[in-house]
Amino acid sequence: MGNDTYTVRHWNEATHAHEPSIFTTVQEFTFDGLGFVVLPQVLGQAELSACNSDDLGDLCSEDGTVGRYVRALCGDGFRQDGPTKHVPFAAAEEYDEASLPLAGGVHTLDRGYINITGWNGHNADGASLSRAGGAWEEVRIRQCQGLVVAIALTDSADGTCPLVVVPASHKSGLPAPPLPSSSRFAERPALKAGDVLLCAASTLHGICPQGDGGELLVLNFISRTARPQVPSDQQDAQPLPAWAQELGEAEQTLLTGSDSNRLVLSDGATTWLASSAAVAQRATSALELGYRDDSAERWAFDTNGYLLVEGVMDDEWIDAAVAGIDANLERMIYRGAGDQLDGDVTLAEIPGAPTISGTGRPDLKDLFQLPAPHNEPFLKMMAHPAVIQRLNWMIGPGYKVTQNTALCHVQGSSGQMLHSGNANPTCIGKHYAIVNGRVHTKSGINVAWQLNDVEPGDGGFVVIPGSHKSCYPMPHSVRTCNERAPIRHIPMRAGSVLFFLGGTVGHGAYRWEAESPRRTALFTYSHDGRRPFAWPESEL
Repeated sequence: MGNDTYTVRHWNEATHAHEPSIFTTVQEFTFDGLGFVVLPQVLGQAELSACNSDDLGDLCSEDGTVGRYVRALCGDGFRQDGPTKHVPFAAAEEYDEASLPLAGGVHTLDRGYINITGWNGHNADGASLSRAGGAWEEVRIRQCQGLVVAIALTDSADGTCPLVVVPASHKSGLPAPPLPSSSRFAERPALKAGDVLLCAASTLHGICPQGDGGELLVLNFISRTARPQVPSDQQDAQPLPAWAQELGEAEQTLLTGSDSNRLVLSDGATTWLASSAAVAQRATSALELGYRDDSAERWAFDTNGYLLVEGVMDDEWIDAAVAGIDANLERMIYRGAGDQLDGDVTLAEIPGAPTISGTGRPDLKDLFQLPAPHNEPFLKMMAHPAVIQRLNWMIGPGYKVTQNTALCHVQGSSGQMLHSGNANPTCIGKHYAIVNGRVHTKSGINVAWQLNDVEPGDGGFVVIPGSHKSCYPMPHSVRTCNERAPIRHIPMRAGSVLFFLGGTVGHGAYRWEAESPRRTALFTYSHDGRRPFAWPESEL
């Protein structure tokens, strides 16, 4: 019987093109199923000599003998994460034989193995879809956000390799129990000098030498968007702007993000700072910062991609925020595609989109920098406990605030085409999953503070519930709000706060129809890819 003949091609997010796999079909199948694969005799004697001299630069470059495999799994722009570890021949270390010191599993969400079906769309002229429909093609997107590479410098017989792996654990949705050295689930692969073992970082693995194994070099790599194991070099930290020098420590931390050595935590009632110096890579650990039953909120957010929390602001705070906006309307900019607008093609007059076409969208940017006292209501929002407590289970601490804008629609102001969701083209940054009760996403969180009541016919924010998990691209008729079956308009009371996955759930806005103006303060909180995904150890 003949061999199978099928071709594996993956979608390259950087070049927007299909690329044939450099792995054999068996290697592809093995890595996807087991979470690791051994590539035999990748390195010759000259390359092994380079490894012995610590000259790994060429080998691990994107076109290098090893690096080309890393690029195939981690994508363009991968980087080494941490120092290279040398395991000497016949090395031995003490560790608990009853519980192997393994990394990976569900606790490494930011090192996830992702293999999804996505979509790429283009118009008849080949241009990417924007204001018009076009043709879609299904694409396969595979990425290891973390990859462990073990280079065998000498032989390790079966059962003696210093590197222990637990096959298939990269897709497990539950934490592993303690695994002893004798566990039938733990393997020590046989390696020959020149072999390269590739292991997904989310596969349970550990360096556990027992005195009879060969010599290894072990390197860790991460994808371009993954956060590092250790904080990045602080030498390039940017100073706070002058207007922020007098803010509180929590607010300053949220403005600096990864450049700060602190994290902002909250139990929903108060907010405090914790040092990020001692962290544990436990992205799935439960936090008990004072008991608070938020299971209903977590279910709603995971199910719909958004969460509405009512009654956060009192009337005095609402009035002060509205007054702060109204006193600075001369600072507004007008967004949209048309004369004297900023060119955003998802706004203003959109062909075939009467529900959202309008006169452009008036925005008031940089709310934190409004002259005092007009900025004070918005600075109060930045690190509010009701926001911080929820953001910390939505995307994990260490984020920074990257947008602070007021939406100032008047009657006839434009809505916005629906965007995000399984948009064009699909990318890893749009991926959303929940593992062992913890969210895993690259999306930032948009936080909208509603300063006026929004009734069902007023217009404003709309969303497609569940679109953060959609397997199909959004049809053009839905993006333009002509087909409304999956679209939901969200009425809100003044003082409410809306959280939604800005890069992942499909959302937009209807044209503003109410006679009274719309007043919404919109903030975005997101990670910059430099801080570890971890909780302070004392809070685990």
